[in-house]
Amino acid sequence: MSQTQITTPAAAAQSARQSRWTASRIATLAVGVLLVLVSLALIGGGGTGLWADLTQRDGGYVTSGDHTFSTAGSALATEPTRLGSSGVGWLYGPGVLGNVRIRVTPRNAGTAMFVGIAPTAAADRYLAGVDHTVVTDFFKDRLETVSGGAARTAPGRQHIWVATASGPGTQTLLWKPSNGSWTVVVMNADGTRGIDVSASLGARMSAVRWIAVGLLAAGALFLAAGALLLVVAIRRRPNTATN
Repeated sequence: MSQTQITTPAAAAQSARQSRWTASRIATLAVGVLLVLVSLALIGGGGTGLWADLTQRDGGYVTSGDHTFSTAGSALATEPTRLGSSGVGWLYGPGVLGNVRIRVTPRNAGTAMFVGIAPTAAADRYLAGVDHTVVTDFFKDRLETVSGGAARTAPGRQHIWVATASGPGTQTLLWKPSNGSWTVVVMNADGTRGIDVSASLGARMSAVRWIAVGLLAAGALFLAAGALLLVVAIRRRPNTATN
């Protein structure tokens, strides 16, 4: 004859309490995981900013590496850069960027180059109908060709530029940015076709160190809070009745 184990209602209730994840316990675990994920993003951003501030400065400018661009057309132009836009656009605001430096070096050292920054609308009017290449992603060297004819006038004859640099060899353009939409244009000084250059971008970004430190501090706080909640959720045990 088989034996039947008898479980009292009190024992069954106690076993259920010990094994069950309550809603509050699951919520604590979820919030803890979320805080840890947020902390990793903050720490990553702060670490990257601090690394750039300490290792990527050239003459006081946080600087990208050199990127090479070429076109058979009459100009190289950047995608519109919108400064001071809403939301997280403050990160690219004039107050954070400080002075901007654009350095352009032609492959042929004797080539006279022109580098200019203009409001996007004005640059678009100048380049309308002109064969040129748009740099859609500077850091990934992505380009998009726009068909058209030769430039009607040399860029130096235009009055649309807020900052320019021109002449043979390496050209360094310095610009104090302001809010708005801006386009950088690189051309041969005489407007002729065929451009082959390397370029780098730099910004003073005096506040980048403090922003990085703030992100690291916030990340550490979120990480500590998230880790604490995870420990509480994992180790929590329901109260058991004692007889």
